[in-house]
Amino acid sequence: MPKQNFLLVSLEESQSKQLAEVLSNDTSRKLIDYLSEHEDATETDLSKILSIPLPTVHYNLQKLKEAQLVTVEEFHYSKKGREVDHYKLANKYIIITPKSTRGIKTALKSILPV
Repeated sequence: MPKQNFLLVSLEESQSKQLAEVLSNDTSRKLIDYLSEHEDATETDLSKILSIPLPTVHYNLQKLKEAQLVTVEEFHYSKKGREVDHYKLANKYIIITPKSTRGIKTALKSILPV
């Protein structure tokens, strides 16, 4: 399945509320800001560099992942043998429409790089 370069959300969808909540959160915005300037980072890296408690970083990254604003494409194994995810920004345009997105998606594909 090809990766979409845009996130199309209608104001009628619950995803628009989720997206608004994530973007209005100061911690989430700090994480997005850091990831926009760096290729990727682990939860521990973000916690140490930004001086944010690890559980807070974990919670906010999960919310960002649910909102499709960050992705996990790599991981490494810790000394204890656990998978450690590397988070990076999902390079997407966010398009918010006032009504249902039927038909709009097809029209946008002809305009936006997909």
